[in-house]
Amino acid sequence: MVGYDPQADGRNISSSEVAVAGSVSGLVTRVMISPLDVIKIRFQFLSFELLTELVHRASKYDARDFSVHFVCGGLSASTATLAVHPVDVLRTRFAAQGEPKVYKTLRDAVVTMYRTEGPLVFYKGLNPTLIAIFPYAGFQFSFYNALKHVHEWVMPAEGRKNENLKNLLCGGGAGVISKALTYPLDLFKKRLQVGGFEQARASFGQVRSYKGLLDCARQVLREEGPRGFFKGLSPSLLKAALSTGFVFFWYELFCNLFHHMKKADS
Repeated sequence: MVGYDPQADGRNISSSEVAVAGSVSGLVTRVMISPLDVIKIRFQFLSFELLTELVHRASKYDARDFSVHFVCGGLSASTATLAVHPVDVLRTRFAAQGEPKVYKTLRDAVVTMYRTEGPLVFYKGLNPTLIAIFPYAGFQFSFYNALKHVHEWVMPAEGRKNENLKNLLCGGGAGVISKALTYPLDLFKKRLQVGGFEQARASFGQVRSYKGLLDCARQVLREEGPRGFFKGLSPSLLKAALSTGFVFFWYELFCNLFHHMKKADS
């Protein structure tokens, strides 16, 4: 079970092992899906585990509740996002530039962006990112555990034996639901991150400029209609299903591996 569970089936692993499981699950998933921020995954699973345990020990709330998983998941993702947001901005800039290339190397991008736009450029789009990542991650964790309960309820007893498949399917479902519910905020984030970068995107045709989150939302609605909020949703849902499904799959797999190794040693 992802998160602290006082009634878990005797699984007793340390915080460092939780961190390793989160790191390896992120690494394996990113190698399989895309070379993204492994550090973010490491922070997010470790901090989620610690937060849910803190809730259990310091409050009357059940650490397994949907609402607790939502809040703890959102807080853990927000913490991780603050640490890796500059990398996310750089990745978006590299993906967004046309021809000829504005940035030839990572070092060139960092130096050029700093000189021309100042240090705050590396935190462009942070507000919509945090606004989006909190519910997105919160929904991921809460829906993952909710779907596992649904699986137990609807699946016949003989079909419950394959835990790995259950973790993969429930994780993928949680990723799809979370992405669909929060996708417009992710779209706003990416559009704001390429602000001030219009000259490199001229080859793509019309280039829009936004003053902030609300202005971005208003322009998208006015010029592109409600469907504009969900441009590119289909590939994002596929990526979210695979990415989230495999993260939870590998995380549970490695946590169980640590548990069985400890039992074998004792």
